[in-house]
Amino acid sequence: MLANTEDKLFDIELFDKTTHNPSFASLTNNFKNDSGLKDYCIPVNSYFPPDHIMQELFERLPYALKYYPSSNESIADNIALFSGVENPDWIVAGNGSTEIISWLNSIFIKESIFVPVPSFGRWIEEPLGLGIEVKTMPHSDANLQTISAKDYVEAVLKSNAKNAVICNPNNPTGTLFSREDILWILGELTHLDNIIIDESFIDFSSENPPSVKNDVANFNNTWVLKSLGKNLGLHGVRMGYAISCEANIARMKKHLPYWNVNGITEMLLSLIKNEQVAYDESRLKTINDAIYLSECVEEIRELTVFPTHSNFIFVKLADEYDGEDLRNRMLQDHACLIRNCGNKLGSSKQYFRIAARPVDDIHYLVAALKDVLAKMRAVA
Repeated sequence: MLANTEDKLFDIELFDKTTHNPSFASLTNNFKNDSGLKDYCIPVNSYFPPDHIMQELFERLPYALKYYPSSNESIADNIALFSGVENPDWIVAGNGSTEIISWLNSIFIKESIFVPVPSFGRWIEEPLGLGIEVKTMPHSDANLQTISAKDYVEAVLKSNAKNAVICNPNNPTGTLFSREDILWILGELTHLDNIIIDESFIDFSSENPPSVKNDVANFNNTWVLKSLGKNLGLHGVRMGYAISCEANIARMKKHLPYWNVNGITEMLLSLIKNEQVAYDESRLKTINDAIYLSECVEEIRELTVFPTHSNFIFVKLADEYDGEDLRNRMLQDHACLIRNCGNKLGSSKQYFRIAARPVDDIHYLVAALKDVLAKMRAVA
C-alpha cells in the first residue's frame, strides 16, 4: 500500500517485510520529501566523531580500502586504549556486536537461554532459529519497566536455563542495573554455562557508567558485549567487541574468520584511540539530550514515558489510540521515523523507543507528535 499525502510518498508495506525494522536506506529510497526523513529510531551519538577525525578518515580511505586490515590482536590493542579495558587479551573484535552475538549463540550457548523481555531482537530470534529454548521474564508497566537483581536471579534459577543475558541498560526499555547489582548477580549465577552482560548502550547511562568490563575476566562463564558503532555514532562501519577471560577469548578466536574486521574500521580505531576527551564530551551531550527529550514528551498526555538510562526513551501510547497508526502518520505527515516496538516479544504496538537528538530536532519531534495526536484525538 502506498500512502500519499501532498508531496509525501511512503511504502507502509516495508514494515511487513522484516521482523526487525526496515533499514534506513530502504526507507529513504521509498520516501519522497524535500526535507528528508528525520530519524528518531536509531539510537546514535550525534556529536562524534569530531570533524577532524572524519576528514582524516576520508583522506586515508584509499589506503584502508586497498590493503588488508591487521589481525584481531592488533585491533584489540586500539580498542583497549580507547575504551579503558585493562588487558587487550580479554578482547575479541567483531564485525559489529551482532557478529559476536552470533558466535556466542552458535558456539557457546547450548540448550537454553534466559532473556528478560522486551529485549534486543538478536537475543530472541537467533537462539530460536538455532533450536535453543528461550526462557523469559517480562518487564512491566507496574514496576516502571525495572527488574530487581533479586527477582532476576530468582527467575533464572526457577527457569533452569543454562545461559542468561542482561542488557544493561536494556534495549528498548532503558532500565539499568547498578555495577554492584551486576557483580552480585554474577556471583549468584556461577553455575551457568554463560552469562552475557550486553553493555551496548551503557556509555549513555550516566557520567560514570556502571560497566563491569574490567571485572568479567574474574569469572570463567561471563562475557561483556560492547558496540563501538553505537558509541561513536557510526553504525554502518560495524564495530563491536566482547570482553571475557583469556580462555573464552582464545576459544572464540579459533572460530572467527580471518580479517573479520574491515580496514575502514581499523583505520577509524587508530584515529580515535586518543580521543577520549572529545568522546566523553559527546556522550554527556547525548545524555542531556535524552533527559530533555524525556521531559518534553512527558508533557504529551497521550504518552507515558518510563525512566531511562540510555540515549533513547521508552514510551507507551494510551490504549484508545493505535500505535501503528501513530507511527505511519508521523512518517507521512512529518517525515519522522520513530521505532514502534510491536514486533518485539514482550511488547506491543502501543510501545515506542524514541532516540535522543539535539534540541532543535527534539522540538520538531514534539511538535509533530502533538499535531498527529490532536488529529487522532479528533477522530477517536
